Amino acid sequence: MRARFPLGAQIVINMACHYLNLKNADEFYKKLKSREPDLVLKMAKCVLSAFKRGKASIDIFDITFKNLDQLTFTIDKSQYKELLSNCMDDLIKMEEYEMCAEVKKILEGKKRGRKLKEVL
Repeated sequence: MRARFPLGAQIVINMACHYLNLKNADEFYKKLKSREPDLVLKMAKCVLSAFKRGKASIDIFDITFKNLDQLTFTIDKSQYKELLSNCMDDLIKMEEYEMCAEVKKILEGKKRGRKLKEVL
């Protein structure tokens, strides 16, 4: 069976980059506070992707707890640079140098493309 939508209908599907099944919210915040490398790497990748695509926000984690409560960890565009800056030391420790270079370009506000020649 095929779903039919009215002409001009807009369908928005938000998907988190990563899904986690945890005991409770404390477990998530402990992982975050301990700067678990896998968590840091996932966050940085998601935010880099969202930044490059110009997204207004990104759902990084969709978390389901044993008691079936859910939590979505969302980052807004205004927080992208701060999150990436906070991840930089961890990315260096993980030897993720290519990602560090991408983050550095964003933090310094460098744009891709050729430089314009000065007009004398």
